[in-house]
Amino acid sequence: MKIVIIGAGIAGVVTLKYALNAGHECDVFEQTGELGGTWVYSDQTDMDEFGFPSHRTMYKGLITNLPKEVMEFHNFRYPSAVEKSFLTQPEVLHYVQSYAYQYNLHNKVKYYKRVTKVAPVGTQWSLTVLDLKTKVETSLRYDAVFVCNGHFFHPHIPNIEGQDIFKGSQLHSRDYRTPEKFKNKRVLIIGGSYSGSDIASHILSSARSVKMSHHSPITIRLADGVTTKPAVVKLNENQVMFSDDSDEEVDVILYCTGYKYFYPFLTEECGIKVEDNWVRNLYKHIVNVERPTLLFIGIPFLTCAFPTCDIQARFALATLEKKVALPSKEEMVKELNEHVNNLRRHNIPQRHIHKIGSYFGEYLNDLAKLAKIEPLPPAVIKLYKHFIEDKPIREATRKYVLVDNENYKEELLC
Repeated sequence: MKIVIIGAGIAGVVTLKYALNAGHECDVFEQTGELGGTWVYSDQTDMDEFGFPSHRTMYKGLITNLPKEVMEFHNFRYPSAVEKSFLTQPEVLHYVQSYAYQYNLHNKVKYYKRVTKVAPVGTQWSLTVLDLKTKVETSLRYDAVFVCNGHFFHPHIPNIEGQDIFKGSQLHSRDYRTPEKFKNKRVLIIGGSYSGSDIASHILSSARSVKMSHHSPITIRLADGVTTKPAVVKLNENQVMFSDDSDEEVDVILYCTGYKYFYPFLTEECGIKVEDNWVRNLYKHIVNVERPTLLFIGIPFLTCAFPTCDIQARFALATLEKKVALPSKEEMVKELNEHVNNLRRHNIPQRHIHKIGSYFGEYLNDLAKLAKIEPLPPAVIKLYKHFIEDKPIREATRKYVLVDNENYKEELLC
């Protein structure tokens, strides 16, 4: 089977590995010049060197908010010399690139290639690919398409009354790289999740003040000195008004409000629509129910990308190879609708349909069972849930050890 993979980040790399192992002919198109996706750092924040929106959103000084013990591909451990559990961005990138070299994947990636159009042609797919260096477009045919372009580059910025008259700076977290530009500034971060709290801790020493606003109570631990505010309801020229009728003078608003799923290269005939950040209609967050040879790897969020993409890729390939018999379109739609209706009954908004969270183990074990592959070790699931549910303090002096298939333990670093 001739397969194309769009993107050479975590999802694309692991999909390529399994597709090659199965004997498929593969092309990988990567818009940038380096393998690694979101883990690659660049000073670019707006446009890349070719005039297209930059896909780089990594900032300097990032430390993982999950231990490396849950951030591994199947049967590919971090070197034993890496004792600590919480890693820097270069260390994670080195791991991803080492995986690619270990399995000779890097030579299969075609860099500076922008996919501009994907369209069904009978039972196949037509792709239009732009070479960013030569400006030459090429049309190609494939039997299956894996969309692995990630979802951390097209920012979501909420609409707030007065945004157009606010005289301070308004940025999205995708624009953040270093804390210097916040020196002596009164900063309001909108969004109360992990990226917001991490960036707040980075800029605290430079900024005059740092406040975080969120529409619901912030449940993650914040650095000392970061204060919280309720939801923003309105902006004026230099003030922010909050839902508790308080107001603050602010110099910079930093939106840590997440990203949108964005597939401008998919034609309408592909059968994919994004509505309120729900990619419709994907069976198991992977298979396009309209055209099952169009598959998406890495859609779920609030999960761990490495094992999620690893098992998703193997499940997806198993469907192509008929090792997993997909239900009929009607049955897939019915199951999907039942899932969505169940979320709605629990007052979970549509934009969180792809949110996994505490269901990490159940979701991946379901895929593994269907694909008849080895499930994720229970110890990894337990450790991940510990971080999602208990939210322990991320301590550089402590590490986690997977004792066996079932258990993990916490230790002090030597």
